[in-house]
Amino acid sequence: MKKTSSLKIAFPVSSVWFGALVGPSMISGAFSIVYFAPYGIWGLLLPLAAMGTAATIIGMGSEVARRHKLYDYHSYTKCLYGTNSIGKILCIIMEIYMLFAMVVGGSSVMAMGGIFLNDLLGVHQVWGSVLMAALSIVIVLWGAKLVRATSSVMSVIMVTGMILLTVFAIYFNPAGFQDMFSAERVVQHPPIAAGIWNALLLGLSNACNALTLCSVEQTLTEKRHSAAVGICSFILNSTAFIIETLAVLPYCTDPNVLSHSVPVLYIVSNFLSGYAPWLPAVYMITMFFGLVSSGAPQLHAVATRMKPYYPNKTFFKNDKTQHFITGIIYFAVCIAISQLGLRTIISQGYSLLGYLAMPLLIIPICVLMPLRWRKERQKQIVNPE
Repeated sequence: MKKTSSLKIAFPVSSVWFGALVGPSMISGAFSIVYFAPYGIWGLLLPLAAMGTAATIIGMGSEVARRHKLYDYHSYTKCLYGTNSIGKILCIIMEIYMLFAMVVGGSSVMAMGGIFLNDLLGVHQVWGSVLMAALSIVIVLWGAKLVRATSSVMSVIMVTGMILLTVFAIYFNPAGFQDMFSAERVVQHPPIAAGIWNALLLGLSNACNALTLCSVEQTLTEKRHSAAVGICSFILNSTAFIIETLAVLPYCTDPNVLSHSVPVLYIVSNFLSGYAPWLPAVYMITMFFGLVSSGAPQLHAVATRMKPYYPNKTFFKNDKTQHFITGIIYFAVCIAISQLGLRTIISQGYSLLGYLAMPLLIIPICVLMPLRWRKERQKQIVNPE
């Protein structure tokens, strides 16, 4: 029997995470101005530390889901912590953590969507967020298969669009590209040690995606598939953040770039549109796909988790109805939180997620679960069936 390619299995799953985390963050440049660009040329290496950390956790988390056939994060947490009294308390804490993580991620998408549509259509930022929420809900109504498929297509579009934008950003500012290798090039230049620590926190903050991705990991059937998810995720996400930082760094002598909520939009509008009038249109299309691909996976994870709480009868029996109601509630909360501002959500929210992930997820997934599997293998050797 011919084996299915690991890449063919892993890429759609990795694309879901790519769309949820990197999509609009990469295209907007929002994560770069917080975590990478302020550190000058070192900002091109920091994504490797951040995404290497995150991808390792994602890959090991995928193996947990595959081995134990866990496709919603409630079942996942029960497997991690057990069903004794301490485990039940930890499961409740984990539910709160996951809710916080989903709100942080969703709020950043809603904030970016509001800014994007305000600039594109002139609508109020709140209405722009509402439109982004509606598009995400429509995708999720048709289940995990559509989420995987749309994320795969959108990932290709996003990467292609961002590479094009970055090439033009460097081409039209060659002096800025050369000068960015100078330590004095960036206006704000904190110690690199702080940059490494913040990059690791960003990577750790993505530990929650090990749980949310389980809702689209039904296709993983072998250990090599889980490893491929980790490898593919690392390549996709680290490359994306490096590309994003390359687009921003040549323009960082302008203080407005590092202070703008959507720096790539500022660069395209103020530096590049005069050379290529059609480039803003390319940016808008790329950003649109990034926003839609980010909101849908997060809502899908929440909707999958909330499904058991709906009464399985009459009006609530249909999955689409359940997902629709969950989507309205979830995005209403995210839109409210998004009013705090994109930079606040990214800098404070994701850092806090990183700190909390260490005891709640990193130790159970990366240490305790492998030890459990090792003990099970030893028992099988001693007492073979």
